[in-house]
Amino acid sequence: MKKEKKIIIDTDIGDDIDDAYAIALAVRMRAFDILGVTTVYRNSRQRAKIASALLGLLGREDVGVYAGEDYPRRECFRVEEFEEKLPDGRPVIPHYSPAFADAPVREGNAAAFIAEQAEKYPGEISVMAIGPFTNLAEAAEKYPSSFRKLSDIVCMGGSFAGCRAEWNIRCDPESAALVLETGVPMTFIGIDVTSYTYLDDRDVRAVTSGGGRASAVLGGMLQKWMRTHPGRKPTMHDALTIAEAAGGGFCGYGRRRIRIPLGGEDRARTVFSDDPADPVVSYATGVDREGFLRFFEGTLRGLGEGGDKLNYFKNISDHPVIPEGGKE
Repeated sequence: MKKEKKIIIDTDIGDDIDDAYAIALAVRMRAFDILGVTTVYRNSRQRAKIASALLGLLGREDVGVYAGEDYPRRECFRVEEFEEKLPDGRPVIPHYSPAFADAPVREGNAAAFIAEQAEKYPGEISVMAIGPFTNLAEAAEKYPSSFRKLSDIVCMGGSFAGCRAEWNIRCDPESAALVLETGVPMTFIGIDVTSYTYLDDRDVRAVTSGGGRASAVLGGMLQKWMRTHPGRKPTMHDALTIAEAAGGGFCGYGRRRIRIPLGGEDRARTVFSDDPADPVVSYATGVDREGFLRFFEGTLRGLGEGGDKLNYFKNISDHPVIPEGGKE
């Protein structure tokens, strides 16, 4: 029997819709030993509540969720016009609902949890980095020897076919550059590849037609995202990253040296380099869109009740999901 891969999912769940579907996919695939979920960016505590409630609905309340860093190292985050701002300047995360208030969040900081697990399972843990890199940079800086005991990092990040700064890196390029330089092996699933994982109308119907509260909550998030983003198609950037981490085989790969500039017009871009001092990474070069979507929809089909004893959603309609802004 194949041994489950130990992973930690580091996510900015609660803005775009793909993080939530990525967590659901990770649970449903049964290919992973999910050691924990860590949350990052703008309001990590609320993101942790969202992730915890979702895991409960998926029947995985045993997976601990840890809140991490809110503030990037240098960049200022933006609070959108449609978002409520808290007195301290942080936003109410768009997918957060009062229904999540009682969802449990573990004590302790995300960076400390990552380091603790790396010490416990040296060379065995892959981090799924599907948000800005701030938590990982904190772990690398505060616990450098422990951080280097991670097996690898698989990230939704970067752009390798054009001249754009991808969102997860652009939110905190200083942290991304620091993590890149740690020497931990990295695989980048860039936006130039993940952008092909958009859902058309048929795909949306397929992923929202399942029974159970988890499917209904995910479908509600998806439908609200679509209503607040007319003309845009929901895209499963992070779900593809999770699938590839399990050896999905939907992407082709190259290997090159890269760097992440922190100044000038190239700031926050993933730039190919010929400098032998720069690290070599694996990066996705293409994707079998149809194959991935068949796998994605098939894996999530029949998403069951899970978490029957939980009461986060006694009546889903009583707790509408707040509309959100999209991933750029």
